[in-house]
Amino acid sequence: MNSASMTSNRRTVSLVSLGLSLLLCGCGDAPKARFSWSKETDDLTPMANAWVKRAVLQNFGTPNELVAWERLPVEYGGFAGTVTAVETVEGGGTKLTVKRGEGTTAPASARQLLWKSGARVDEAEPDGVASIVAGETESTVLMAQRLDPVPDVGDEFVLNPGNRLLDGRRSYLKNCMHCHGVAGDGAGPTARYLNPLPRDFRRGVMKFTSTRPGERVSRDDLARTIRDGIPGTYMPSFLLMAPEEMTAVIEYVRWLSMRGEFEKRLNDELKDFSRTAIAEQGKNARLEYEAAVKNDPDAERPPTADELATRAEEDFRGMAEDLEFVFVDAGDLMAGPWERADATDNIITPSIARVADTPESREKGRVLYLSQKTKCYTCHGSTGKGDGPATEDFWAITGSSETYPERGLHDEWGHLVPPRDLTRGQYRGGRRPIDVFRRLYAGIKGTPMPAFGGTGLTDEEIWHLVNYVMAMPFEGPSTTTANPSPTVATSR
Repeated sequence: MNSASMTSNRRTVSLVSLGLSLLLCGCGDAPKARFSWSKETDDLTPMANAWVKRAVLQNFGTPNELVAWERLPVEYGGFAGTVTAVETVEGGGTKLTVKRGEGTTAPASARQLLWKSGARVDEAEPDGVASIVAGETESTVLMAQRLDPVPDVGDEFVLNPGNRLLDGRRSYLKNCMHCHGVAGDGAGPTARYLNPLPRDFRRGVMKFTSTRPGERVSRDDLARTIRDGIPGTYMPSFLLMAPEEMTAVIEYVRWLSMRGEFEKRLNDELKDFSRTAIAEQGKNARLEYEAAVKNDPDAERPPTADELATRAEEDFRGMAEDLEFVFVDAGDLMAGPWERADATDNIITPSIARVADTPESREKGRVLYLSQKTKCYTCHGSTGKGDGPATEDFWAITGSSETYPERGLHDEWGHLVPPRDLTRGQYRGGRRPIDVFRRLYAGIKGTPMPAFGGTGLTDEEIWHLVNYVMAMPFEGPSTTTANPSPTVATSR
């Protein structure tokens, strides 16, 4: 599928409105940087590799030419308004009288105007703005040239389209890029010196959230992380960051996460066209041949590596009509969870208030902690020191029959993650009781820390665990073994 047909089909399925036509060209202060590609993209065969890169570039752009894809649940910024009068002025220009959208403030200046409806909505580029005279209810916008076709009263537009995303990029490059990398891949220039490593945003997974299991991080979660930092790591607090700047950088981090997740979903759909998959096909074909030739010396020889690669390229070329569905499915599956992230019913809210922090409650939490129902002790240890027996095992790599080369638990990014030493009273996701409740309810996403909420434990039981865990730094080690009787293990 070529670029032209891809663009046409996307318009047909209403995936692009701002989309490919809107390049948010930034100021000259940004470095000449590039977004990195994942190892899965680099593992694809040449044609599949080129298609994935083209799809990502057309919808997200480069660090210095960002693309606003309207399909994404991103608040790109800008000042919305509606035309109330149109006038052609001397010299051939066009003057618009406009009413700003509800909840927006008329800008003192603007460089671009993007049409959202009317005769000019399909123009390839935003229109240039010469000047603005702002009023209390209506403003006058003098365009840089005469508009043809002429907009009509009631047409909707956005001034300064994408300004929030651009502001977020500037803040990110100044404050975040040196650790998290230009693409949010956690591979910034200082990352190699940090332990734990900075977060790789590209899977769309953040560890510490207030959202339900399997759901994306909310804007409030990101704000809390930026504002408070992450204790026990090199993620600092940006408490003094201006609210407008924090709002912008949050939106940019979400956008980077969506870019990486979109690339990943395309790779998942095209994994049969990876060099790894082709090598596995060759291995299986050779094994089948070796088994067959024992009974039939004339058995057909397996295809060579070059033959398999050529076949894969031919198969990819033959699925041109299906690639648009791959694109649409990846976009829809990626955008949906991000649209839900801030929904009120997606935020973990206990059904009951915190149980009183009494010795009785802590004892119930201790019994649960040591029970077979939760098995907290297997990772965190019977005394909460983070030295449970699970840290001595060789665990299987997710999606593979192989195990990690070192003992201990690993996260979704393949990094070793020692269980938290609960006796230190340091909680990376926040030390408020509600923060600990949410860690127990939803787990820590992208890690082996499981979710107990909804089915595993009642909210009351989770509160008992919260009370016990938060008391650990102030109490001596438990003398109870990690093998309570079945009766005790199931008590509430």
